[in-house]
Amino acid sequence: MKKLLMALIVFLLLTSGCAKNDRPEPVDNSKAEIPPHQVHTAVITETKAPKYFIPSATMPDGSLFGLSGTKLTTWNPENGEVKTIGNAWSGMLSPNAAKIAFTDDLGLQVLDVDTGAITSVDQNPTVGDSALDLGVWSPDSGKFMYMFVREWSSDYFIYNAETGEKKTYEFGNIPNFLSRPVDWYDNGLLFAVHANQSKSGEQEYKESGYRSDLMLADIEGTFTPVSDMDDGQFALYCDTTNDNETMLVLVWEGESKTSVGLLNTGDGQIDYIAAGDNTVEGSIGPDGKFAIFITAIEGGRFSARVFDLESSTGILEQELAGYEPPRHFMWSGDGRTVAFGLQGDDENGIFYTVKIK
Repeated sequence: MKKLLMALIVFLLLTSGCAKNDRPEPVDNSKAEIPPHQVHTAVITETKAPKYFIPSATMPDGSLFGLSGTKLTTWNPENGEVKTIGNAWSGMLSPNAAKIAFTDDLGLQVLDVDTGAITSVDQNPTVGDSALDLGVWSPDSGKFMYMFVREWSSDYFIYNAETGEKKTYEFGNIPNFLSRPVDWYDNGLLFAVHANQSKSGEQEYKESGYRSDLMLADIEGTFTPVSDMDDGQFALYCDTTNDNETMLVLVWEGESKTSVGLLNTGDGQIDYIAAGDNTVEGSIGPDGKFAIFITAIEGGRFSARVFDLESSTGILEQELAGYEPPRHFMWSGDGRTVAFGLQGDDENGIFYTVKIK
């Protein structure tokens, strides 16, 4: 487009009523003043982490929060300091790092990081076929959504961490079928929702439904589609940029084919990236300039690939240790560092840090 515009400008100048002495020098289009794209590189470092430790969030002091087996743990990679907070089956740090929602044999509880006080929120089910599970924190850390998961649907609740109040969350305008909250923005909750009916009206048994879309829901349970997948396509959410305008998604289409794309939240269009058909996880930087993809490779291993999204080029590829992919990615504010952890080949965790230059 820029070359076409430059050619048009040249044509207008040459055909205008300029005097011969005023005519500009011919323009070499091959040297048009188009700023070259900056060439980026990336390096990855590997650090031995505590036994079984897999981080999921960063604390204000630079230490990492996560689970070491069944223990809530913080670890500082700089000085190696390890702190055990308590026992848990799962745990999720609030955005302001002031509270931890966790499950254990007593049910769902919330820990105040500063005081150590623990508030019991709900109990594990004693009968039936449901299982208590964590959901998502609100951006202001004031509320937490959790769920009781059943085979086809889930019961959702929102816990107010300030008042202790619990409210049932109801789906207002769509069926509650194989749904799950995946994020919580300032303007609403983001759900991945499967469809139990095809776009042509068929409604037969399908284990995963006909398709899955990402939908934004308000606190009253009104859902608005963000994506528009075809039958047979399932949108898997990775994360989003700080401005919430671009989501990184995986699109599963059966067998082992999984495409990677950037979803424009304004028009629902997906710009696909040549990241490979076996991508299983991914994350986009806060400014939307870089992304990291985790791809399955031979031998049951996984590979990390860092992409420059502005030039659509890969700038790093590294085989990872262990046989499970990382699930949590922690970006620096400037989007030039991303870190993640996973279980290594032995009992120790492995912590990877990618620096983009």
